[in-house]
Amino acid sequence: MDFLIGIFLGIFIEWNAHKYLLHNVPNRLFSKSHFSVHHKKCRKNNNFDDDYLNFPPTDLENGLAEVVLLISAVVATTPIMLFSFYLWLGLVFHAVVYYLLHRKSHIDVEWGKKWLPWHYDHHMGKNQNANWGVTTPIFDWVFGTRKKRT
Repeated sequence: MDFLIGIFLGIFIEWNAHKYLLHNVPNRLFSKSHFSVHHKKCRKNNNFDDDYLNFPPTDLENGLAEVVLLISAVVATTPIMLFSFYLWLGLVFHAVVYYLLHRKSHIDVEWGKKWLPWHYDHHMGKNQNANWGVTTPIFDWVFGTRKKRT
């Protein structure tokens, strides 16, 4: 059960980090580069972002910053292992799944449109300040931020 709670908590953290850390907090370390680099590339290339072609990523302002942020989050949550190893493992599992799905959606655009349409809508819709969930739209439904692309 703790493993599932860890995954669910990871989804919640993903939604909040995407909305508040990467978009709506001015002058933050990742906010400017995320929107000006990643979103600009996606809008220009129908959601394709070539920074995801290389692993490990090499572009500090986009792909590498995302990996560093995820690794930092995993390291920061290691004390949770003292209380529940499986909760921490669920968080780590979600971080890995998040990165793989996010990367795949920007390399294989048609796959992303089919399997993560809410994330495609986030990048290609009129309102890029919606659809904060990448792996799932659960919290966009809960908080009313899921907007279908028109």
